[in-house]
Amino acid sequence: MKNIIRKVCAGAMAVSIVLMCPTGATYYADYSSQIDELEYEQSLIKQELNDLEYRLSEFEEGARESEEYMRIYDEKMSRKEDEINNIRMQITALNAAIRQTSERISDKEDEVADELDRFRERLRVMYMDGNESLTSVVVGAQDFYDLLIRSELVERISRHDKEMIDDLKFHISELDTHKKELEGTKALAEEKQQEARENLEELREIYRSHEETKEYYEAQAQLNREKSAEMRERQEDVEYELSEMIRKQQEENARREEEERQRREREREEQAQREEEYSSYYEDEDDYYYEDEDEDYYESGSDYEEDEEDYDTYYYSSGSSDLMWPCPNVWNITDGYGWRTIDEEGGSSDFHGGIDINKPGCYGETIVASASGTVLTAGDTGNGFGIHVVIDHGGSLSTLYAHMSSCTVSAGDYVSQGQTIGYIGSTGYAYGNHCHFEVRVNGERTDPLAYLDY
Repeated sequence: MKNIIRKVCAGAMAVSIVLMCPTGATYYADYSSQIDELEYEQSLIKQELNDLEYRLSEFEEGARESEEYMRIYDEKMSRKEDEINNIRMQITALNAAIRQTSERISDKEDEVADELDRFRERLRVMYMDGNESLTSVVVGAQDFYDLLIRSELVERISRHDKEMIDDLKFHISELDTHKKELEGTKALAEEKQQEARENLEELREIYRSHEETKEYYEAQAQLNREKSAEMRERQEDVEYELSEMIRKQQEENARREEEERQRREREREEQAQREEEYSSYYEDEDDYYYEDEDEDYYESGSDYEEDEEDYDTYYYSSGSSDLMWPCPNVWNITDGYGWRTIDEEGGSSDFHGGIDINKPGCYGETIVASASGTVLTAGDTGNGFGIHVVIDHGGSLSTLYAHMSSCTVSAGDYVSQGQTIGYIGSTGYAYGNHCHFEVRVNGERTDPLAYLDY
């Protein structure tokens, strides 16, 4: 459908040009402005595509980095969860040890109570024997520990009872100390567990942040892919429109050349007819008149023969496809026709529509016309080719010479094969001095080496 619309529009443009022509007058359509506009749009599209590809690579790289960070923090979270589980197990073990120690302390205290009961039983027996002072001390004690601090009573306890009580007191103190140590260890473990949980939550926040960043980069990358697809579709449209305009311009140039050839052919026939009439007329005249007219005639005939020779050179060279090498002093090809990778643009790739010719120190080297023809474009139109020249050679064949430091011809000029048209430079979108050379047939770029003697 798009091709049909494009063809209809191109046809309508051509028809409109014909309709504006007055009857009886010969006009030639000029598509150079449309060609310049399309070439400029083509350069803008290429630049936009390069920018989109650069941004796409950045977004894809950002998504890959975010994914790598997510992997790293996922491992960190896994290790932190293991740490929290280990601490939880330590706390569980500490709780069990504390309970066990508390039970042992309780058992020891029960032993002390039992021993105290036996001790009191002995005191009761002593009381029954009449030792009232000792009984009052024991009865007045509030508990076992209060009893122990009463030095008068301790001194009166038998050695065996004292050693037993001291041993129980030591074990109770030791167990109590151990219990406090366990409780302190447990408190530290609980603090460490809380800290680990807080760290785990921080890791989860960072992970979620990288996850959101990755989603953003992926969304932007997708938008750039869609935009690139739209731009490439537009690029194809512009390529088609440009080839159509170039084809129409070449057809107009061919029509002009054909009409010029026919005009000069008619002039030659008319001159030949006049020559025949003059020769017949001079045979009937006297010698004096004949000699005067003969000198004028041959002078005129000499000019005509020279014009005829120029015409033959123009006509036959303009239709030739045997192209001359465009840079007589430079023969090195750095980039050929077809797909290529551009290292200066981060490894991006594009289709190279011609060949690049250069060598060290080639700035200012001569660029010549590969064949005779009419200059369609000469100068910098802002399409990325910089200062460039396009020559129509007739027969739907044209050539392009780009990135010149300067050109020596103008649009509309007729140039001969081998004539200097400019000099090598690096204007426009160029990485160093070189001549970008294209061969176009019906506006379509084709491999120049198929037409050059290289």
